Amino acid sequence: MRKYCGTPRETIPFTVMDFFVDIYAKLFFKRRARNINVTSPERILIASLGHLGDALTVTYLFPLIKKKYPDVKIDLLAPTWCEAVNKYNPYIDRTIYINHYQTNRKKISRWEKIKEHYRTFREALPLLQQYSYDYYIDIRYSDAVAHFVLPYIKVGKAFGFARRGLGGLLDKEFDVPTEEFHHFDMYFMLLHEIGIEGKLTDVEPYFNISSGATFEKIKTKITLPRGAYLMVFPESGGEHKQLSPAFWASVLTEILEKTGYYILLCGQTGLSKKIWDLIDIPTANRVIDSSGKINIHEIALLSQKASFALTLDSFPEHLCCIFSKTVSVYKGTGYPFFPLANFPVYLIHNHKPSVGLPFDRDNVELVYRENLETPEIKELILNRVSPVTVDE
Repeated sequence: MRKYCGTPRETIPFTVMDFFVDIYAKLFFKRRARNINVTSPERILIASLGHLGDALTVTYLFPLIKKKYPDVKIDLLAPTWCEAVNKYNPYIDRTIYINHYQTNRKKISRWEKIKEHYRTFREALPLLQQYSYDYYIDIRYSDAVAHFVLPYIKVGKAFGFARRGLGGLLDKEFDVPTEEFHHFDMYFMLLHEIGIEGKLTDVEPYFNISSGATFEKIKTKITLPRGAYLMVFPESGGEHKQLSPAFWASVLTEILEKTGYYILLCGQTGLSKKIWDLIDIPTANRVIDSSGKINIHEIALLSQKASFALTLDSFPEHLCCIFSKTVSVYKGTGYPFFPLANFPVYLIHNHKPSVGLPFDRDNVELVYRENLETPEIKELILNRVSPVTVDE
């Protein structure tokens, strides 16, 4: 009995759909001609139709795959909004794009998202059909699975999760544990099926910065800080994860008053301006709003020189902790998305189920507090940020 993810309004259609999908898979798809005794795969298709954070962290699997199978070609199935993450990745042979309507955050109607999904699927299909894949692996265990491509391509074995439907098309479908888990635990379950073993301590985060990203180009877009600076990311893809502009303004005001840091506000929306409008002290131009002005590769380059990144649970956290020390606040999320970092991370969260769980990354310090927008949390952040006096 499959355990679907979602409300009854969502799961009942999954049940009906899968009744017919299972019949089709049993009678036709699983009887397809294929090589199932692969000792050295030639080409693997990895599907990840989520958002930027997923796009970045799933790439951490690629070196592990290449270590086991040095000659294998990795094709990645991804949405176009993740292109900046994947474009310069040396482990990817081809990136093929499908914009799944469920993870499409464009400000367009649901019908427009469905049409874009169908259009990009039709464009991707000839590329997917150019090669035979020894393995298909879909890392998504929530929405936007890509199993719908399987009847149209040549694949030896397909592995993924069934909680959002179409599990009958998989050669081995996985369920999600009832206890708390890290998303990489799910990834390693899938890699195990192709002969690759791993654990969190094996993961080495990386991101290849474009050679076109330079400080000279950044200077044409924003004023670079003249001294030590913090990068502040007050936005998250899910608005329910965000803290109020008033809290951010309170934190940043004290940083400006008590330290000599410059603050580089980073984002994509007008939230940074709302925060800036609430900072009512002289700052001597020490706040620089870069929102919507610099790209992902320029953010990565700037983070290499930053004293700290101050973030929420979001893509910028996972990117910045590759290159700099990070202070992060998690509102409503916890262990599944704890960061895999190269630099120390100080993480404050209010996710009670995550308290006390072992996390095998010794450079991540975890602090649980039930309430987040409090003077205590502000002090925890300020105390963690290395002091830079105004006189400096």
